[in-house]
Amino acid sequence: GWTAPKDVILKVADLLTVAGGTGAIIEYHGPGAESISCTGMATICNMGAEVGATTSLFPFNHRMSTYLKATGREVIAGLSEKYCDLLVPDKDCEYDTLYEIDLDKLEPLVNGPFTPDLANPISKLGKAAKENGWPLDISVSLIGSCTNSSYEDMTRAASIAKQALKHGVKCKTQFTVTPGSEQIRSTMERDGIDKPLSDIGAIVLANACGPCIGQWNRKDVKMG
Repeated sequence: GWTAPKDVILKVADLLTVAGGTGAIIEYHGPGAESISCTGMATICNMGAEVGATTSLFPFNHRMSTYLKATGREVIAGLSEKYCDLLVPDKDCEYDTLYEIDLDKLEPLVNGPFTPDLANPISKLGKAAKENGWPLDISVSLIGSCTNSSYEDMTRAASIAKQALKHGVKCKTQFTVTPGSEQIRSTMERDGIDKPLSDIGAIVLANACGPCIGQWNRKDVKMG
């Protein structure tokens, strides 16, 4: 399915609430951690701020090593592999609290409105919105900024865009795209990832904070 690393941290926010990680360090481990890409782990850790965590981390694994090598940091990868025993949990370590998330059963989530710890499985979102009187119209969509802006994230969005274009469908609302860095943007351009997004009606913004904090030239609402 389309469950992604971001859904992991959205579920964590559901479990912990926005204050549940205050004063804590969140460590992700287990067989599921091995299935997540390095940039996916970065997305999860980056959003630890949403639950008030002091910091978040994953044990070192082969996916981190692969990423470091692919991005020209072979020396760091080599040192990490050499001392990997220092970059994983201690044997028989204990945690203050332990939560288990079954990735095989985790459904794509939409968190909100009003608070980032209100997790709604995508299959139940429509019903929940009607029952709670939430807005039913989507006015603006965003992929990118600091949380889901990796090349991997962009390829997922481009894949959906290609499927939509194949059926003659384009965006009905404003759709903004913020690559995580200039390198990601240029790589998207090199590989043609940007084209289906542009063709569907997306606007590619600068590599900076923007729509996710309500900071962009919004046309669909009246100023003030």
